[in-house]
Amino acid sequence: MPQRTSGPELKIMEDNQSCIKMTNNPVNHGRAKHIDIKYHHIRDEVKRGDVTLNYCETTIMLADIMTKGLPGPRHKDLTAALGIHACLH
Repeated sequence: MPQRTSGPELKIMEDNQSCIKMTNNPVNHGRAKHIDIKYHHIRDEVKRGDVTLNYCETTIMLADIMTKGLPGPRHKDLTAALGIHACLH
């Protein structure tokens, strides 16, 4: 397998600070035991340096347009930020 030369392979922008804290803390939290063990692999990826988790304020989270129903003005702001424009014929 090729060796990584520098820097993380994947940068994840996350708006949930608790998620970031749980990922960076190797202790299993009693309140999070509902999370299936297969989802904890991200901790190993972060520990190896293959993935970094960075906080991104909800107000600038571009992924929201694909995961949430948004009010018109918010939808318009995010489509503009992504460079999506209406094609009217």
